[in-house]
Amino acid sequence: MLGESRMNTDTDTRPKFMRFVRNFAVPIIIGWLLLTAGLNLLVPPIESVARNHAVTMSPADAPAMIAARRIGAKFHESDSDSIAMVILESDHKLGPEAHRYYDGLVQKLDADHKHVQHVQNVWGDPLTAAGVESRDGKAAYVQLNLAGDQGSTLGNESVKAVRETLDHSSPPPGLKVYLTGPAALTTDMNDAADKSMLTMMGVTGVVIMIMLFIAYRSVSTVLLVLVMVGFEMGTARGLVALLGNYDLLGFSTFVVAMLSSLAIAAGTDYAIFLIGRYQEARQAGLDREAAYYSMFRGTFHIILGSGLTIAGATFCLHLARLSYFKALGIPSALGLVVVVAGALTVAPAVVAVASRFGLLDPKRAVKVHGWRRIGTACVRWPGAVFATSLAIAIVGILIMPTMKISYNDRYYIPKDLPSNVGYEAAERHFSAATMNPDILMIESDHDMRNTGDMILLDRLAKDVFRSPGIAMVQSITRPLGGPIEHTSIPFQISAQSIPIQENLQFMKDRMGDMLKMSDDLGAMIGSMERMQGLMARMSNSTHRMVGDMHAMQTTLDEMRDHLSDFDDFARPLRGYLYWEQHCYNIPVCWATRSVFEAIDGVDKFSENMSTLIKDVNDIDAIMPQMVAQFPPIIAVAKSMRGSLLTIHSSFSGLVTQMSQMTDTASAMGQAFDASRT
Repeated sequence: MLGESRMNTDTDTRPKFMRFVRNFAVPIIIGWLLLTAGLNLLVPPIESVARNHAVTMSPADAPAMIAARRIGAKFHESDSDSIAMVILESDHKLGPEAHRYYDGLVQKLDADHKHVQHVQNVWGDPLTAAGVESRDGKAAYVQLNLAGDQGSTLGNESVKAVRETLDHSSPPPGLKVYLTGPAALTTDMNDAADKSMLTMMGVTGVVIMIMLFIAYRSVSTVLLVLVMVGFEMGTARGLVALLGNYDLLGFSTFVVAMLSSLAIAAGTDYAIFLIGRYQEARQAGLDREAAYYSMFRGTFHIILGSGLTIAGATFCLHLARLSYFKALGIPSALGLVVVVAGALTVAPAVVAVASRFGLLDPKRAVKVHGWRRIGTACVRWPGAVFATSLAIAIVGILIMPTMKISYNDRYYIPKDLPSNVGYEAAERHFSAATMNPDILMIESDHDMRNTGDMILLDRLAKDVFRSPGIAMVQSITRPLGGPIEHTSIPFQISAQSIPIQENLQFMKDRMGDMLKMSDDLGAMIGSMERMQGLMARMSNSTHRMVGDMHAMQTTLDEMRDHLSDFDDFARPLRGYLYWEQHCYNIPVCWATRSVFEAIDGVDKFSENMSTLIKDVNDIDAIMPQMVAQFPPIIAVAKSMRGSLLTIHSSFSGLVTQMSQMTDTASAMGQAFDASRT
């Protein structure tokens, strides 16, 4: 009765907007139908707009992007971050036929100035060919700098143009050609997402229809919900496509997926709100018109608040630096606003028209008692409900540290996509890092084509190679990925005195180790002498402690005996205390009972003390034996220190003589040392 009176109260007020929607329901539906049809028929599909107006996935202000453009500008190679790899793989070692095919392919790619900005023709030069050829000789690759950033419309077109060039080429028998790399992987990922949209929407629609039919047991209700969702999603997609087609919004394939998902989810939820509230009012005995106003009155603020909250949250994505996330902000928020507008206009209008024909009347009784019990429990015990919810949330949070985040897009696309197939072919012959190179540019204010700077560049390459995660470094001093054989200055210097210099530094280092070992032995001897004194003091203290513990045990035994006498005398009282069922409610009873339990603990304590005294007696016997072991150990350590100092003194003179024999080599090595400046 309370719920019915509350519904009657809701129908007493009929705001103008609600009356307007009901009175002009048919024109509103026709208007939305024309708007939805116009946006979807006169504007290119949103999937097509996403392909033709895609934004790059890389933030322009990122240090890596700034560096990539600076490198491209300095070397006059490219102005984008799109890097692709053409892989040549053969069943046998690459021969003259493969080289001729490669030369012709490079010429075709060089001629496509619209899509290919630079071709790093390393394999075409015999001097540098080994740098891009596998060790087994069955594969090679060429790196391309494509026009357009990764994920952008021009970048995707460039990848497709290179693929067409490869498809129209005629490799010799046994030679396979693949296009892979970061740019190709990004394009394939976008295409896979685009092609999966139709499947996703179809499956979503089927699932929604099944769930709605199970809930409402009415085909007409299911169809009406789909009509509402169709109006809202179609208009939202069309409006975003219109703005994106005129470059008023940034776009990507993920905008289509997120917008469609949000529109379907929110539109379905709002339709369920309206129909559920309407059927609840009808079941409460209201007529169709009163049920309509009760529905509108009870749901419009929920729809408005929920929709604007989600729209505001998605709009915050516009503040992200990554363009893929930034592009999601405004389109998603705008689409949610359209869905909310539809849920407050055309959806109630559909309900108003359908209610005139009884299409939305409940087919079976709506059970609300279970939900009312849940609501009552939340109001009656808010602390317990909050604590339970918080505990469940904490369990989920505790799982988060085990999550492993991966930024490898290959894990999230089908394995049969061309770029993934190319990666697998490349990894059969090259390391995984070869297909994802990082480029480091060294820039100075002078010409570095001189001996000193070449040495510096080579040293820098060595330091970079030693860094964790670096598999190979190719540079002007290392065109093949490693030092050129017999060309380093240290090798030229050491070649004049190899037999001596190979051992000289080793001997100096070992002499230094001898001195260090001697110092360490001295420190160890001092520590051991101090430890010997401490152990002797500890042995004396332990002996005294044993005597004290024996005295303490005697006292404890006396206490145990006296308490046992008392326990024997008060045993009837003790029996009563343990017999009394409500003893814990009587302070005197419970306190007296605690005293008897403490008396029982004294007996256990006496037994534990006997065991402890046995262990302490063992320690008292061992400690003097340990103290007696220190003098021999200290004597051996002093002998070893004397021997080390003698050996060091002998080798010092020998190393000095060997150093004088290599004065000429040291003088020549000064040129190498000068390269540090």
